Amino acid sequence: MANKRTIKAKDMVNDIRAGLTNLELMDRYKLSAKGLQSIFSKLIEAKAVNDGELDGRTAAADDTVGLDQKREARRNYCVVRLPVYEAENLIVEGHVRDITEKGLQVAGLSAAVGQGKTLLLQAADFADIHPFAFEAHCRWVKSESDPDESVAGFEITDISDGAMQELQKLIQALTICG
Repeated sequence: MANKRTIKAKDMVNDIRAGLTNLELMDRYKLSAKGLQSIFSKLIEAKAVNDGELDGRTAAADDTVGLDQKREARRNYCVVRLPVYEAENLIVEGHVRDITEKGLQVAGLSAAVGQGKTLLLQAADFADIHPFAFEAHCRWVKSESDPDESVAGFEITDISDGAMQELQKLIQALTICG
C-alpha cells in the first residue's frame, strides 16, 4: 500500500491567498483536479479557509448539467495571471480565470448581472499577442465583501475579426483546456 503524501494546510492556504490558480496548485502539490477539490473541502471543514475564498474554484454539489445544458465551449484555464481591464477605467485591473471564444470568467472587476462592458485584454508580456478589446455582457456575479475577490462571468457579445484572431492566439498560447 502506498504511503499518503502530507500537504501542510498552512502552505496550501498561503498559496490560495497568494492568488495561485487551481492549475498552479495542482502542479505544485502534484494533485489531480479531484484531489484538489478534496483538499478544498477539507480546508473548509477545518475552517482554514472560508467558502468565499474558494468561490469560483470549487465545483458545487449541483454543478452538473444534463445533455440539454451542455456548455457550447470547453473552458480554457489561464496558466498565467492574465490582466483584464474595463476600457473606460484602465486603473482597475482584474484577471481572467478561464476563457473561451464565447466568454470569460473574471476576478477583481466589479459588475452587475445584465451590465455591458468593453473589456481590454493585454497579454503582450506573455506572448506575441496584441492588446484587444471586445464588448461583453455580464451573465452572473459572485460578490464578496472584498471587491478583489468578486468573480463575474461575461458573454462576449461583439468582437472584431482582428480581436478574435488575438483571442484565439491567446487561448492557444496561455491556457489549458479543462
